[in-house]
Amino acid sequence: MILYHGSNLVVSEPKLVQQNRFLDFGFGFYTTTNKQQAISFADKVTKRRKSGDHTVSVYEIDEEKAFAE
Repeated sequence: MILYHGSNLVVSEPKLVQQNRFLDFGFGFYTTTNKQQAISFADKVTKRRKSGDHTVSVYEIDEEKAFAE
């Protein structure tokens, strides 16, 4: 499965850390299977933070292994 993450910087190795703020769907590292959605979010984040470049990081995961764990 291919997953996308839109941001204002490259995230080559995501790390889940506890945060002190609530996001739309709670804590976590958000990805999508929809590349266009990630591009749109990267644009929004870059404009909001006024730094970096809109970037879409791409991850390939082994679906069977991920859901077995």
